[in-house]
Amino acid sequence: MKIRAPYALPSEKQSDLNYLIRLEWWNLGFRLSIVFVLFLVLGGSQAMKAAWLEDMLTLLPPIAFLIAMKVRKRDPDSDFPYGYHRVTNIAFLCSAVILALLGGYLLVDSGMKLIKAEHPSIGSVDLFGYTFWMGWLMVAGLTYSIIPPVIFGHLQEPAAKKVHEKTVFVDAKMSKADWMTGVAGIVGILGVGLGFWWADAAAGAVIGLDVSKDGVKNVKEAVGDLLDRRPRFTSKSEPEQLEEDLEEKLRAMAWVAEAAVRLREEGHVFSGEAFVVPTAGEVLPQWVAEAMDSLTDSDWRIYEVVIVVVPGISQGAVDTER
Repeated sequence: MKIRAPYALPSEKQSDLNYLIRLEWWNLGFRLSIVFVLFLVLGGSQAMKAAWLEDMLTLLPPIAFLIAMKVRKRDPDSDFPYGYHRVTNIAFLCSAVILALLGGYLLVDSGMKLIKAEHPSIGSVDLFGYTFWMGWLMVAGLTYSIIPPVIFGHLQEPAAKKVHEKTVFVDAKMSKADWMTGVAGIVGILGVGLGFWWADAAAGAVIGLDVSKDGVKNVKEAVGDLLDRRPRFTSKSEPEQLEEDLEEKLRAMAWVAEAAVRLREEGHVFSGEAFVVPTAGEVLPQWVAEAMDSLTDSDWRIYEVVIVVVPGISQGAVDTER
């Protein structure tokens, strides 16, 4: 069998990826601190509960990304001859599903609180010999929870675009959801303090609606990647015209009469096939077509085998014996 040659990022892109990895380690550390701080001031607030649960779940995307970075560095082998690049697609899907489930939970849970007209109770706490309204401690905790997501979300999005890393791009959306959760939570708690019992649950519902929208959008994107949809760059919803550019490049070659290219995403890289009709030599195209049909008909499980003419069998591949 033939195994792909190992893939290495260009040096400048590897530097961008290393920066992104460091950024996600710092992001993970700050998110852990936010989870701890909010746990200390959780109380009985629905908005606080929503913020804490969200911050718990938002730990998973950076963890998934960091694990994927370890796995995808492995060279192709006899079990995975195409390599491990698609592990980032799996991490992207996990992140998107988490985001969608989180939004749905917050929306339903907060909606039920509104329907049941449950009045949240925010009591007092004794601290350093003084009695504080617990709401002020909640507001302080939520204020802290806003600052790191604003900073990291601002840094994550452009860094993810540079290396076509969709998992971190989704994580940047989660950072946005984080600080929105904090702001809405503060509004809800202050609303309860002013006597508006519904403000707390309403804030949770608004958070859930926004998070759900981003989650569903990214689940569709992740599933499309796994189904080998045409590649789409991180920041765009429409396919890039990369196939057309490659076809034009092939047709500019003197020996090429016709050319067609198709591509698919494999994590941060694209792969595909180029179908070329040479300008001279009628026998070779016929032989290639017949051989492709013969291989495809060999077993019902074979969908398609593309034959590429190369100068030698070792070009761009590693051979192995089973």
